[in-house]
Amino acid sequence: MQCPPAAAHAIQRPERNRVMIALVKLSFAILFLTLSPVYYLNRFDYIRRKRRNPFYTSRLVRLKERSALVYEIATYVENFPAWYRVYEVLPPVSGKVLQVGCGTGLLNRFLRTRAHVHLTNLDTNLNALEAGVRLQRYSAFVHASIDKRTPFQDQSFDAVVFARCFHHVRDHRRALAECARVVRDGGEVIILDPVMLDDPAGKERATGYMGNSSIDGVIWRFTPETFVAHLTQCLPPTLRFRSVTCDRQLHVSNYNLCVPQTDLVAVLVKGEPNCAARNH
Repeated sequence: MQCPPAAAHAIQRPERNRVMIALVKLSFAILFLTLSPVYYLNRFDYIRRKRRNPFYTSRLVRLKERSALVYEIATYVENFPAWYRVYEVLPPVSGKVLQVGCGTGLLNRFLRTRAHVHLTNLDTNLNALEAGVRLQRYSAFVHASIDKRTPFQDQSFDAVVFARCFHHVRDHRRALAECARVVRDGGEVIILDPVMLDDPAGKERATGYMGNSSIDGVIWRFTPETFVAHLTQCLPPTLRFRSVTCDRQLHVSNYNLCVPQTDLVAVLVKGEPNCAARNH
């Protein structure tokens, strides 16, 4: 069997109609002006308290963690006007699928008509999980973290999906090792995550970095290139790249006027140990 390439690279899909892009940028400006009092009050408190505690969690982030309503409003604003279509770039999945970071079940709602997909819902936020049950988006969940040992048996799933939550996972090396344990041979680990087109703060490192945000809390920050480099370092022996694509969907987070982003989709497949592991 021939060894796969030592490193993958992200393929950027062509951008869409310029008129639509201009309208999305205008939407961002209107939303930002409307919500700027909330943004700046939260940021003022965050900057003041962060001086004493670099890992201080802002009031807005804590509110989103406690309130499903605030979380969903924030998600709607961040993904306007395509909030209900942000999962369309995910490749098809079927069978038993572990959804990491399920939140209140937005992906469940998106996939609700697909009978061939059976989701197991995992998240660290108990408030979000209980809200997902109340909203009838799922009836059962697992309260656990993917970067620790989960209660699932080996090779329990056909696929593992991170739908816009991978940047919140602290230890990617352990998380991917756990994914490799619970996914079947030939199964996929699919990561859909927003990444920066460029790092305006000039902090870009070869494999990304962690930072504290007044809107998202402590998260990983990547460009497409540093995301691939970071993932390459974190892959366990039995996972390898199948594809990496960037698809800049039409929503305000991607076309914001401060830190423009794109949607990256990485597909990993479980198979034989990779070359580096076999040559070690």
